[in-house]
Amino acid sequence: MTSREEITRYAHDCLEGKISSGQKHKWACQRFLDDLDRIGSADFPYIWDEQQAEKIVKWFSMLRHSKGTLAGTPILLTSWQKFRECQIYGWVHRETGLRRFRKAFTECGRKNAKSQMEAGEALYELAVTSTRNHEVNEIYTAGVKRDQSKIVFKECDLMTKGTLIRSKFNFNRDQIEHIKTGSFMKALSKEDGKSGDGTNPALLIIDEYHQHPTTDFYDLALGSNTKEPLVSIITTAGKDLTYPCYTQEYDYCSKLLDPSVDVTNEEYFVDICEADEGDDPGALATWQKANPIRAFYQQGIEKIAADFEVAKQIPEKMIAFMTKVLNIWVASKHNGYMDMKKWKLCEVKELPISLENHPVYVGFDLSSKIDLSSVAFLVPWKTDVMDDMGKPVIKYILWTHSFIPTAEKLREHIIKDKVPYDAWERLGYLTVTNTPIVHQGAIMKYVLDECKRLKLEIKCLCFDPANASKLMMDLSDEGYDVEEVYQSHKSLNESTQGFREQVYSGNVIYMHNPLLNYAMSNAVVRTNNGLIKIDKDATMKRIDPVDASLAAFKLALYHDFDDEAYNDYVSKFLEDMGA
Repeated sequence: MTSREEITRYAHDCLEGKISSGQKHKWACQRFLDDLDRIGSADFPYIWDEQQAEKIVKWFSMLRHSKGTLAGTPILLTSWQKFRECQIYGWVHRETGLRRFRKAFTECGRKNAKSQMEAGEALYELAVTSTRNHEVNEIYTAGVKRDQSKIVFKECDLMTKGTLIRSKFNFNRDQIEHIKTGSFMKALSKEDGKSGDGTNPALLIIDEYHQHPTTDFYDLALGSNTKEPLVSIITTAGKDLTYPCYTQEYDYCSKLLDPSVDVTNEEYFVDICEADEGDDPGALATWQKANPIRAFYQQGIEKIAADFEVAKQIPEKMIAFMTKVLNIWVASKHNGYMDMKKWKLCEVKELPISLENHPVYVGFDLSSKIDLSSVAFLVPWKTDVMDDMGKPVIKYILWTHSFIPTAEKLREHIIKDKVPYDAWERLGYLTVTNTPIVHQGAIMKYVLDECKRLKLEIKCLCFDPANASKLMMDLSDEGYDVEEVYQSHKSLNESTQGFREQVYSGNVIYMHNPLLNYAMSNAVVRTNNGLIKIDKDATMKRIDPVDASLAAFKLALYHDFDDEAYNDYVSKFLEDMGA
Protein backbone atom coordinates (compact mmCIF):
# COMPACT_ATOMS: atom_id res chain seq x y z
CA MET A 1 0.00 0.00 0.00
CA THR A 2 1.38 3.42 -0.94
CA SER A 3 1.47 6.30 1.53
CA ARG A 4 -1.24 8.06 -0.44
CA GLU A 5 -3.46 4.99 -0.30
CA GLU A 6 -2.87 4.58 3.42
CA ILE A 7 -3.73 8.15 4.42
CA THR A 8 -6.66 8.19 1.99
CA ARG A 9 -8.07 5.15 3.75
CA TYR A 10 -7.26 6.76 7.10
CA ALA A 11 -9.14 9.94 6.12
CA HIS A 12 -12.21 7.94 5.07
CA ASP A 13 -12.11 5.93 8.32
CA CYS A 14 -12.06 9.15 10.35
CA LEU A 15 -14.94 10.66 8.39
CA GLU A 16 -17.01 7.48 8.61
CA GLY A 17 -16.53 7.14 12.38
CA LYS A 18 -14.36 4.02 12.24
CA ILE A 19 -11.65 6.07 13.97
CA SER A 20 -12.86 8.41 16.70
CA SER A 21 -12.16 11.95 15.42
CA GLY A 22 -13.11 15.47 16.39
CA GLN A 23 -14.85 17.83 14.01
CA LYS A 24 -11.76 19.83 13.06
CA HIS A 25 -9.70 16.72 12.35
CA LYS A 26 -12.57 15.52 10.13
CA TRP A 27 -12.42 18.82 8.29
CA ALA A 28 -8.67 18.28 7.81
CA CYS A 29 -9.39 14.82 6.39
CA GLN A 30 -12.02 16.18 4.03
CA ARG A 31 -9.64 18.92 2.91
CA PHE A 32 -7.08 16.26 1.96
CA LEU A 33 -9.63 14.23 0.00
CA ASP A 34 -10.92 17.35 -1.74
CA ASP A 35 -7.36 18.29 -2.69
CA LEU A 36 -6.85 14.89 -4.29
CA ASP A 37 -9.93 15.53 -6.42
CA ARG A 38 -8.58 18.94 -7.41
CA ILE A 39 -5.36 17.58 -8.92
CA GLY A 40 -5.19 18.67 -12.55
CA SER A 41 -7.64 21.54 -12.21
CA ALA A 42 -6.60 25.02 -13.33
CA ASP A 43 -6.97 26.59 -9.89
CA PHE A 44 -4.89 23.94 -8.11
CA PRO A 45 -1.21 23.98 -9.18
CA TYR A 46 -0.14 21.04 -6.99
CA ILE A 47 0.39 17.34 -7.52
CA TRP A 48 1.06 14.39 -5.23
CA ASP A 49 4.65 13.14 -5.37
CA GLU A 50 4.55 9.63 -3.90
CA GLN A 51 8.34 9.35 -4.02
CA GLN A 52 8.74 12.38 -1.75
CA ALA A 53 6.03 11.09 0.59
CA GLU A 54 7.77 7.71 0.86
CA LYS A 55 11.12 9.36 1.49
CA ILE A 56 10.06 11.00 4.72
CA VAL A 57 8.49 7.74 5.93
CA LYS A 58 11.71 5.82 5.20
CA TRP A 59 13.74 8.57 6.86
CA PHE A 60 11.87 8.16 10.12
CA SER A 61 12.33 4.37 9.93
CA MET A 62 16.09 4.90 10.05
CA LEU A 63 15.73 6.76 13.35
CA ARG A 64 15.10 5.17 16.75
CA HIS A 65 12.59 5.66 19.53
CA SER A 66 14.37 7.20 22.51
CA LYS A 67 11.82 6.61 25.29
CA GLY A 68 9.27 4.13 26.60
CA THR A 69 8.73 0.49 25.75
CA LEU A 70 9.73 1.10 22.11
CA ALA A 71 13.10 2.67 22.99
CA GLY A 72 15.81 1.54 20.59
CA THR A 73 13.41 0.30 17.90
CA PRO A 74 12.89 1.92 14.48
CA ILE A 75 10.29 4.67 14.25
CA LEU A 76 7.44 3.35 12.13
CA LEU A 77 5.04 6.23 11.60
CA THR A 78 1.38 5.69 12.45
CA SER A 79 -1.29 6.57 9.90
CA TRP A 80 -1.97 9.82 11.76
CA GLN A 81 1.72 10.77 11.68
CA LYS A 82 1.84 9.97 7.97
CA PHE A 83 -1.24 12.17 7.53
CA ARG A 84 0.95 15.09 8.59
CA GLU A 85 4.41 14.16 7.32
CA CYS A 86 3.41 12.78 3.92
CA GLN A 87 1.27 15.81 3.18
CA ILE A 88 4.00 18.27 4.15
CA TYR A 89 6.49 16.49 1.89
CA GLY A 90 4.24 14.79 -0.68
CA TRP A 91 2.36 17.81 -2.03
CA VAL A 92 4.55 19.70 -4.54
CA HIS A 93 4.06 22.37 -7.17
CA ARG A 94 3.50 20.71 -10.52
CA GLU A 95 5.86 23.10 -12.36
CA THR A 96 8.65 23.80 -9.87
CA GLY A 97 8.58 20.55 -7.89
CA LEU A 98 8.96 22.60 -4.70
CA ARG A 99 6.94 21.84 -1.57
CA ARG A 100 3.40 23.17 -1.42
CA PHE A 101 3.25 23.83 2.32
CA ARG A 102 5.30 26.62 3.88
CA LYS A 103 3.62 26.40 7.27
CA ALA A 104 2.31 23.48 9.31
CA PHE A 105 0.16 23.70 12.44
CA THR A 106 -0.78 20.58 14.38
CA GLU A 107 -2.54 20.68 17.74
CA CYS A 108 -3.11 17.58 19.87
CA GLY A 109 -2.87 16.33 23.45
CA ARG A 110 0.44 15.81 25.26
CA LYS A 111 2.59 12.72 24.82
CA ASN A 112 1.63 12.11 21.21
CA ALA A 113 5.20 12.11 19.81
CA LYS A 114 5.22 15.84 19.01
CA SER A 115 8.93 16.33 19.73
CA GLN A 116 9.77 13.14 17.84
CA MET A 117 8.05 14.39 14.68
CA GLU A 118 9.67 17.83 14.93
CA ALA A 119 13.11 16.29 15.47
CA GLY A 120 12.71 13.95 12.50
CA GLU A 121 11.69 16.88 10.30
CA ALA A 122 14.67 18.92 11.51
CA LEU A 123 17.17 16.19 10.66
CA TYR A 124 15.53 15.64 7.26
CA GLU A 125 15.80 19.34 6.42
CA LEU A 126 19.43 19.39 7.57
CA ALA A 127 20.44 16.49 5.39
CA VAL A 128 18.02 15.66 2.58
CA THR A 129 16.38 18.97 1.66
CA SER A 130 19.61 20.95 1.90
CA THR A 131 21.42 18.45 -0.32
CA ARG A 132 18.62 18.41 -2.92
CA ASN A 133 18.43 22.20 -3.10
CA HIS A 134 22.19 22.78 -2.85
CA GLU A 135 21.67 25.10 0.10
CA VAL A 136 23.13 25.57 3.56
CA ASN A 137 19.99 25.26 5.63
CA GLU A 138 19.59 26.96 8.98
CA ILE A 139 17.28 25.11 11.37
CA TYR A 140 16.07 26.74 14.57
CA THR A 141 14.02 25.46 17.48
CA ALA A 142 12.20 27.99 19.64
CA GLY A 143 10.65 27.57 23.07
CA VAL A 144 9.74 30.15 25.70
CA LYS A 145 12.94 29.21 27.59
CA ARG A 146 16.28 27.90 26.39
CA ASP A 147 15.58 24.54 28.03
CA GLN A 148 12.29 24.32 26.08
CA SER A 149 14.12 25.14 22.86
CA LYS A 150 16.58 22.37 23.64
CA ILE A 151 13.95 19.60 23.86
CA VAL A 152 13.73 18.99 20.10
CA PHE A 153 17.47 19.65 19.78
CA LYS A 154 18.23 16.91 22.32
CA GLU A 155 15.71 14.56 20.73
CA CYS A 156 17.66 14.78 17.47
CA ASP A 157 20.72 13.54 19.36
CA LEU A 158 18.88 10.72 21.13
CA MET A 159 16.98 9.35 18.12
CA THR A 160 20.13 9.02 15.99
CA LYS A 161 22.14 7.02 18.53
CA GLY A 162 23.01 3.59 17.16
CA THR A 163 21.92 4.51 13.64
CA LEU A 164 23.77 4.81 10.32
CA ILE A 165 22.40 8.33 9.99
CA ARG A 166 24.39 9.62 12.96
CA SER A 167 27.66 9.60 11.03
CA LYS A 168 26.26 12.25 8.70
CA PHE A 169 26.18 14.84 11.50
CA ASN A 170 28.43 16.48 14.04
CA PHE A 171 26.71 16.83 17.42
CA ASN A 172 27.96 19.62 19.66
CA ARG A 173 26.53 21.20 22.80
CA ASP A 174 24.96 24.15 21.00
CA GLN A 175 24.82 23.02 17.38
CA ILE A 176 24.11 20.05 15.15
CA GLU A 177 25.88 20.25 11.80
CA HIS A 178 25.31 18.26 8.62
CA ILE A 179 28.85 17.44 7.48
CA LYS A 180 28.24 17.33 3.73
CA THR A 181 26.36 20.63 3.29
CA GLY A 182 27.36 22.61 6.37
CA SER A 183 23.70 23.04 7.30
CA PHE A 184 23.19 23.50 11.02
CA MET A 185 20.60 23.45 13.77
CA LYS A 186 20.50 25.65 16.89
CA ALA A 187 18.20 26.14 19.84
CA LEU A 188 17.19 29.80 20.23
CA SER A 189 17.13 31.85 23.39
CA LYS A 190 14.64 34.55 24.37
CA GLU A 191 17.10 37.23 23.24
CA ASP A 192 17.37 35.59 19.79
CA GLY A 193 13.62 35.93 19.40
CA LYS A 194 13.70 39.64 20.12
CA SER A 195 16.61 40.48 17.83
CA GLY A 196 16.50 37.83 15.11
CA ASP A 197 19.69 39.30 13.73
CA GLY A 198 21.31 37.28 10.96
CA THR A 199 18.86 34.38 10.95
CA ASN A 200 17.58 32.89 7.71
CA PRO A 201 15.55 29.86 8.82
CA ALA A 202 14.87 27.15 6.29
CA LEU A 203 12.96 25.40 9.08
CA LEU A 204 11.66 27.15 12.17
CA ILE A 205 10.23 24.84 14.82
CA ILE A 206 8.08 26.59 17.41
CA ASP A 207 7.63 24.22 20.31
CA GLU A 208 4.52 24.42 22.54
CA TYR A 209 3.41 27.67 20.95
CA HIS A 210 0.59 28.03 23.49
CA GLN A 211 3.21 29.15 26.05
CA HIS A 212 4.59 32.00 23.91
CA PRO A 213 3.36 35.44 25.03
CA THR A 214 4.46 37.15 21.80
CA THR A 215 5.07 36.38 18.13
CA ASP A 216 8.78 37.23 18.39
CA PHE A 217 9.94 33.76 17.34
CA TYR A 218 7.14 33.32 14.80
CA ASP A 219 8.16 36.56 13.12
CA LEU A 220 11.68 35.27 12.49
CA ALA A 221 10.29 33.28 9.56
CA LEU A 222 9.09 36.45 7.80
CA GLY A 223 12.61 37.17 6.60
CA SER A 224 13.39 33.66 5.36
CA ASN A 225 15.00 33.47 1.93
CA THR A 226 15.34 29.80 1.03
CA LYS A 227 13.86 27.62 -1.69
CA GLU A 228 11.53 25.64 0.57
CA PRO A 229 11.03 27.46 3.89
CA LEU A 230 8.88 25.78 6.53
CA VAL A 231 7.44 26.93 9.85
CA SER A 232 6.48 23.89 11.91
CA ILE A 233 4.20 24.25 14.93
CA ILE A 234 3.05 21.26 16.97
CA THR A 235 1.42 22.30 20.22
CA THR A 236 -1.17 21.52 22.87
CA ALA A 237 -4.00 23.82 23.94
CA GLY A 238 -3.30 26.31 26.72
CA LYS A 239 -5.08 28.43 29.30
CA ASP A 240 -4.00 31.97 28.40
CA LEU A 241 -6.38 33.25 25.76
CA THR A 242 -4.41 36.45 25.25
CA TYR A 243 -1.40 34.63 23.79
CA PRO A 244 -0.96 34.57 19.99
CA CYS A 245 -1.34 30.80 19.68
CA TYR A 246 -5.00 31.21 20.60
CA THR A 247 -5.84 34.72 19.41
CA GLN A 248 -4.11 34.32 16.04
CA GLU A 249 -3.01 30.84 15.01
CA TYR A 250 -5.69 28.60 16.54
CA ASP A 251 -8.45 31.00 15.53
CA TYR A 252 -7.12 31.36 11.99
CA CYS A 253 -6.40 27.66 11.51
CA SER A 254 -9.86 26.70 12.79
CA LYS A 255 -11.40 28.99 10.19
CA LEU A 256 -9.12 27.66 7.48
CA LEU A 257 -10.43 24.14 8.12
CA ASP A 258 -14.09 25.16 8.53
CA PRO A 259 -15.87 24.81 5.15
CA SER A 260 -18.49 27.33 6.34
CA VAL A 261 -15.93 30.14 6.59
CA ASP A 262 -14.32 31.73 3.54
CA VAL A 263 -10.69 31.53 4.64
CA THR A 264 -8.29 29.68 2.35
CA ASN A 265 -4.53 29.21 2.33
CA GLU A 266 -3.15 26.61 -0.03
CA GLU A 267 0.32 26.79 1.55
CA TYR A 268 -0.72 26.09 5.15
CA PHE A 269 -1.13 22.53 6.45
CA VAL A 270 -3.46 22.39 9.45
CA ASP A 271 -4.65 19.56 11.69
CA ILE A 272 -6.40 20.07 15.03
CA CYS A 273 -7.15 17.01 17.16
CA GLU A 274 -9.40 18.02 20.05
CA ALA A 275 -12.47 16.84 21.94
CA ASP A 276 -15.73 18.38 20.76
CA GLU A 277 -18.06 20.47 22.86
CA GLY A 278 -20.43 18.26 24.84
CA ASP A 279 -18.20 15.17 24.74
CA ASP A 280 -17.96 13.00 27.85
CA PRO A 281 -14.47 13.77 29.30
CA GLY A 282 -14.26 10.26 30.73
CA ALA A 283 -15.02 8.36 27.52
CA LEU A 284 -12.35 6.55 25.51
CA ALA A 285 -13.79 7.93 22.26
CA THR A 286 -13.27 11.46 23.60
CA TRP A 287 -9.68 10.72 24.58
CA GLN A 288 -8.95 9.31 21.13
CA LYS A 289 -10.13 12.49 19.41
CA ALA A 290 -7.34 14.49 21.06
CA ASN A 291 -4.73 11.73 21.39
CA PRO A 292 -4.23 10.04 18.00
CA ILE A 293 -1.32 7.96 19.35
CA ARG A 294 -1.51 7.83 23.13
CA ALA A 295 -5.18 6.77 23.35
CA PHE A 296 -4.72 3.91 20.89
CA TYR A 297 -2.46 1.62 22.95
CA GLN A 298 -3.12 0.05 26.34
CA GLN A 299 -0.47 1.75 28.47
CA GLY A 300 -1.42 5.17 27.14
CA ILE A 301 -5.10 4.57 27.81
CA GLU A 302 -4.37 3.42 31.36
CA LYS A 303 -2.34 6.56 32.07
CA ILE A 304 -5.12 8.82 30.76
CA ALA A 305 -7.70 6.92 32.82
CA ALA A 306 -5.59 7.36 35.96
CA ASP A 307 -5.22 11.10 35.29
CA PHE A 308 -8.97 11.42 34.80
CA GLU A 309 -9.70 9.74 38.13
CA VAL A 310 -7.49 12.30 39.89
CA ALA A 311 -9.09 15.16 37.95
CA LYS A 312 -12.56 14.06 39.05
CA GLN A 313 -11.54 14.36 42.69
CA ILE A 314 -9.59 17.62 42.42
CA PRO A 315 -11.33 20.33 40.35
CA GLU A 316 -8.08 22.21 39.80
CA LYS A 317 -6.64 19.12 38.13
CA MET A 318 -9.58 18.96 35.73
CA ILE A 319 -8.46 22.19 34.07
CA ALA A 320 -5.07 20.64 33.31
CA PHE A 321 -6.77 17.44 32.12
CA MET A 322 -8.98 19.41 29.73
CA THR A 323 -6.10 21.35 28.22
CA LYS A 324 -3.30 18.78 28.21
CA VAL A 325 -5.25 15.59 27.54
CA LEU A 326 -8.42 16.69 25.74
CA ASN A 327 -6.64 19.59 24.00
CA ILE A 328 -9.36 22.10 24.87
CA TRP A 329 -8.72 25.80 25.44
CA VAL A 330 -10.52 25.73 28.78
CA ALA A 331 -10.95 29.47 29.26
CA SER A 332 -12.41 29.85 25.79
CA LYS A 333 -15.70 31.74 25.88
CA HIS A 334 -18.42 30.16 23.80
CA ASN A 335 -19.99 33.51 22.97
CA GLY A 336 -19.68 33.57 19.22
CA TYR A 337 -22.51 35.56 17.68
CA MET A 338 -23.38 33.52 14.62
CA ASP A 339 -23.74 29.81 13.81
CA MET A 340 -21.71 29.90 10.61
CA LYS A 341 -23.39 26.83 9.14
CA LYS A 342 -26.76 28.55 9.37
CA TRP A 343 -25.25 31.75 8.03
CA LYS A 344 -23.84 29.97 4.97
CA LEU A 345 -27.27 28.50 4.22
CA CYS A 346 -28.45 32.07 3.54
CA GLU A 347 -25.88 32.57 0.76
CA VAL A 348 -27.26 32.53 -2.80
CA LYS A 349 -25.64 32.62 -6.23
CA GLU A 350 -28.16 35.11 -7.60
CA LEU A 351 -30.84 37.31 -6.08
CA PRO A 352 -34.44 36.06 -6.30
CA ILE A 353 -35.83 39.45 -7.38
CA SER A 354 -34.85 42.61 -9.23
CA LEU A 355 -33.91 45.35 -6.80
CA GLU A 356 -35.13 48.16 -9.03
CA ASN A 357 -37.33 50.69 -7.16
CA HIS A 358 -37.03 48.78 -3.89
CA PRO A 359 -36.35 50.64 -0.63
CA VAL A 360 -32.88 50.30 0.88
CA TYR A 361 -31.51 50.99 4.35
CA VAL A 362 -27.80 51.78 4.42
CA GLY A 363 -25.74 51.09 7.54
CA PHE A 364 -22.34 52.65 8.17
CA ASP A 365 -19.41 51.65 10.37
CA LEU A 366 -16.82 54.37 9.88
CA SER A 367 -13.39 54.07 11.46
CA SER A 368 -11.82 56.96 13.32
CA LYS A 369 -9.02 57.67 10.85
CA ILE A 370 -6.97 54.91 9.25
CA ASP A 371 -8.75 51.60 9.87
CA LEU A 372 -11.28 49.53 7.95
CA SER A 373 -14.68 51.12 7.26
CA SER A 374 -17.77 49.35 5.94
CA VAL A 375 -21.21 50.05 4.53
CA ALA A 376 -24.15 47.64 4.39
CA PHE A 377 -27.15 47.75 2.08
CA LEU A 378 -30.32 46.07 3.36
CA VAL A 379 -33.46 45.72 1.26
CA PRO A 380 -36.62 44.49 3.05
CA TRP A 381 -38.76 42.31 0.76
CA LYS A 382 -42.31 41.18 1.38
CA THR A 383 -42.65 37.72 -0.14
CA ASP A 384 -45.74 35.81 -1.26
CA VAL A 385 -45.06 33.12 1.37
CA MET A 386 -47.30 33.18 4.45
CA ASP A 387 -46.16 32.41 7.98
CA ASP A 388 -48.10 30.45 10.61
CA MET A 389 -50.10 33.58 11.46
CA GLY A 390 -51.15 34.09 7.87
CA LYS A 391 -48.89 37.10 7.38
CA PRO A 392 -46.42 37.54 4.50
CA VAL A 393 -42.86 36.46 5.33
CA ILE A 394 -40.41 39.36 5.22
CA LYS A 395 -36.94 38.63 3.90
CA TYR A 396 -33.89 40.88 3.94
CA ILE A 397 -31.45 41.14 1.04
CA LEU A 398 -28.00 42.17 2.27
CA TRP A 399 -24.69 43.12 0.72
CA THR A 400 -21.71 45.02 2.09
CA HIS A 401 -18.61 46.81 0.89
CA SER A 402 -15.51 47.89 2.82
CA PHE A 403 -12.89 50.59 2.49
CA ILE A 404 -9.33 51.17 3.65
CA PRO A 405 -7.31 54.35 3.08
CA THR A 406 -3.97 53.13 1.70
CA ALA A 407 -2.20 50.14 0.20
CA GLU A 408 0.20 50.28 3.15
CA LYS A 409 -2.67 49.80 5.59
CA LEU A 410 -3.93 46.97 3.39
CA ARG A 411 -0.59 45.17 3.73
CA GLU A 412 -0.54 45.75 7.49
CA HIS A 413 -3.96 44.10 7.82
CA ILE A 414 -2.85 41.15 5.67
CA ILE A 415 0.05 40.49 8.05
CA LYS A 416 -1.93 41.11 11.23
CA ASP A 417 -5.19 39.35 10.36
CA LYS A 418 -3.68 36.69 8.05
CA VAL A 419 -6.44 36.97 5.49
CA PRO A 420 -6.14 37.97 1.80
CA TYR A 421 -7.38 41.56 1.79
CA ASP A 422 -5.42 42.10 -1.44
CA ALA A 423 -7.38 39.34 -3.17
CA TRP A 424 -10.63 40.70 -1.77
CA GLU A 425 -9.75 44.09 -3.20
CA ARG A 426 -9.10 42.58 -6.65
CA LEU A 427 -12.44 40.75 -6.47
CA GLY A 428 -14.30 43.97 -5.67
CA TYR A 429 -15.27 43.44 -2.03
CA LEU A 430 -12.90 46.13 -0.75
CA THR A 431 -11.81 49.55 -2.03
CA VAL A 432 -8.53 51.32 -1.31
CA THR A 433 -9.38 55.03 -1.33
CA ASN A 434 -5.72 56.10 -1.70
CA THR A 435 -6.11 58.88 0.85
CA PRO A 436 -4.06 59.52 4.02
CA ILE A 437 -7.07 58.85 6.23
CA VAL A 438 -10.52 57.34 5.73
CA HIS A 439 -12.23 59.46 3.06
CA GLN A 440 -15.86 59.68 4.15
CA GLY A 441 -16.74 61.57 0.98
CA ALA A 442 -15.49 58.68 -1.17
CA ILE A 443 -17.50 56.22 0.90
CA MET A 444 -20.67 58.30 0.55
CA LYS A 445 -20.09 58.65 -3.20
CA TYR A 446 -19.87 54.85 -3.46
CA VAL A 447 -23.18 54.52 -1.61
CA LEU A 448 -24.98 57.02 -3.82
CA ASP A 449 -23.51 55.53 -7.00
CA GLU A 450 -24.52 52.01 -5.90
CA CYS A 451 -28.08 53.09 -5.18
CA LYS A 452 -28.28 54.94 -8.49
CA ARG A 453 -26.87 51.96 -10.41
CA LEU A 454 -29.43 49.58 -8.92
CA LYS A 455 -32.24 52.20 -8.96
CA LEU A 456 -32.82 51.85 -5.23
CA GLU A 457 -34.82 54.24 -3.10
CA ILE A 458 -32.79 55.30 -0.05
CA LYS A 459 -35.14 55.12 2.94
CA CYS A 460 -32.64 55.77 5.71
CA LEU A 461 -28.91 56.26 6.31
CA CYS A 462 -27.98 54.65 9.63
CA PHE A 463 -24.85 55.82 11.45
CA ASP A 464 -22.94 55.29 14.63
CA PRO A 465 -22.52 59.03 15.35
CA ALA A 466 -19.09 58.57 17.00
CA ASN A 467 -17.08 59.18 13.80
CA ALA A 468 -19.72 60.62 11.49
CA SER A 469 -21.33 63.70 13.07
CA LYS A 470 -20.30 66.14 10.30
CA LEU A 471 -21.25 63.75 7.50
CA MET A 472 -24.63 63.07 9.11
CA MET A 473 -25.34 66.79 9.39
CA ASP A 474 -24.44 67.41 5.75
CA LEU A 475 -26.58 64.51 4.50
CA SER A 476 -29.53 65.63 6.61
CA ASP A 477 -29.23 69.12 5.12
CA GLU A 478 -29.35 67.53 1.66
CA GLY A 479 -32.72 65.99 2.50
CA TYR A 480 -31.78 62.41 3.40
CA ASP A 481 -33.39 60.65 6.34
CA VAL A 482 -30.46 60.14 8.72
CA GLU A 483 -30.69 58.14 11.95
CA GLU A 484 -28.25 57.71 14.81
CA VAL A 485 -27.59 54.14 15.99
CA TYR A 486 -25.89 54.30 19.35
CA GLN A 487 -23.49 51.51 20.35
CA SER A 488 -25.23 50.56 23.60
CA HIS A 489 -26.89 47.35 24.74
CA LYS A 490 -30.25 49.09 24.94
CA SER A 491 -29.93 50.51 21.43
CA LEU A 492 -28.62 47.39 19.69
CA ASN A 493 -30.19 44.48 21.59
CA GLU A 494 -33.26 44.15 19.37
CA SER A 495 -31.23 44.51 16.18
CA THR A 496 -28.54 42.05 17.31
CA GLN A 497 -31.00 39.39 18.40
CA GLY A 498 -33.47 40.03 15.61
CA PHE A 499 -30.93 39.78 12.80
CA ARG A 500 -29.64 36.47 14.11
CA GLU A 501 -33.19 35.14 14.40
CA GLN A 502 -33.87 36.10 10.79
CA VAL A 503 -30.68 34.31 9.69
CA TYR A 504 -31.64 31.16 11.59
CA SER A 505 -35.11 31.34 10.02
CA GLY A 506 -33.58 31.59 6.54
CA ASN A 507 -34.94 35.08 5.98
CA VAL A 508 -31.63 36.81 5.22
CA ILE A 509 -30.31 36.58 1.67
CA TYR A 510 -26.80 37.55 0.65
CA MET A 511 -24.46 36.98 -2.26
CA HIS A 512 -21.00 35.48 -1.73
CA ASN A 513 -18.71 37.90 0.08
CA PRO A 514 -15.65 36.40 1.83
CA LEU A 515 -14.92 39.60 3.75
CA LEU A 516 -18.45 39.69 5.17
CA ASN A 517 -18.25 35.98 6.03
CA TYR A 518 -14.88 36.48 7.72
CA ALA A 519 -16.25 39.35 9.81
CA MET A 520 -19.35 37.36 10.75
CA SER A 521 -17.19 34.49 11.99
CA ASN A 522 -15.24 36.94 14.19
CA ALA A 523 -18.25 38.50 15.92
CA VAL A 524 -18.79 37.77 19.62
CA VAL A 525 -21.47 39.14 21.92
CA ARG A 526 -21.43 40.83 25.31
CA THR A 527 -24.40 40.45 27.65
CA ASN A 528 -25.56 43.10 30.12
CA ASN A 529 -28.75 42.63 32.18
CA GLY A 530 -30.08 40.19 29.61
CA LEU A 531 -29.36 42.52 26.67
CA ILE A 532 -26.77 41.69 24.01
CA LYS A 533 -24.65 43.56 21.51
CA ILE A 534 -21.64 42.82 19.35
CA ASP A 535 -18.57 43.31 21.51
CA LYS A 536 -15.92 45.32 19.69
CA ASP A 537 -13.54 45.07 22.63
CA ALA A 538 -13.59 41.26 22.92
CA THR A 539 -11.79 40.61 19.65
CA MET A 540 -9.00 42.22 17.64
CA LYS A 541 -10.47 40.69 14.49
CA ARG A 542 -12.45 42.74 11.96
CA ILE A 543 -16.20 42.91 12.44
CA ASP A 544 -16.92 46.21 10.66
CA PRO A 545 -19.27 44.78 7.98
CA VAL A 546 -21.32 43.13 10.73
CA ASP A 547 -21.65 46.39 12.68
CA ALA A 548 -22.79 48.16 9.52
CA SER A 549 -25.32 45.40 8.80
CA LEU A 550 -26.84 45.58 12.29
CA ALA A 551 -27.11 49.36 12.06
CA ALA A 552 -29.09 49.02 8.81
CA PHE A 553 -31.24 46.20 10.21
CA LYS A 554 -32.21 48.26 13.25
CA LEU A 555 -34.19 50.61 11.01
CA ALA A 556 -35.14 48.10 8.28
CA LEU A 557 -36.87 45.98 10.90
CA TYR A 558 -39.56 48.65 11.13
CA HIS A 559 -40.01 49.22 7.42
CA ASP A 560 -43.61 50.24 6.62
CA PHE A 561 -44.76 48.22 3.61
CA ASP A 562 -48.20 49.85 3.72
CA ASP A 563 -46.60 53.25 3.25
CA GLU A 564 -44.59 51.80 0.39
CA ALA A 565 -47.77 50.50 -1.26
CA TYR A 566 -49.46 53.89 -0.83
CA ASN A 567 -46.51 55.67 -2.45
CA ASP A 568 -46.66 53.24 -5.38
CA TYR A 569 -50.39 53.93 -5.73
CA VAL A 570 -49.85 57.70 -5.78
CA SER A 571 -47.01 57.41 -8.30
CA LYS A 572 -49.11 55.24 -10.61
CA PHE A 573 -52.10 57.57 -10.25
CA LEU A 574 -50.02 60.60 -11.20
CA GLU A 575 -48.48 58.68 -14.11
CA ASP A 576 -51.94 57.74 -15.41
CA MET A 577 -53.07 61.36 -15.10
CA GLY A 578 -50.09 62.44 -17.17
CA ALA A 579 -48.85 64.57 -14.31
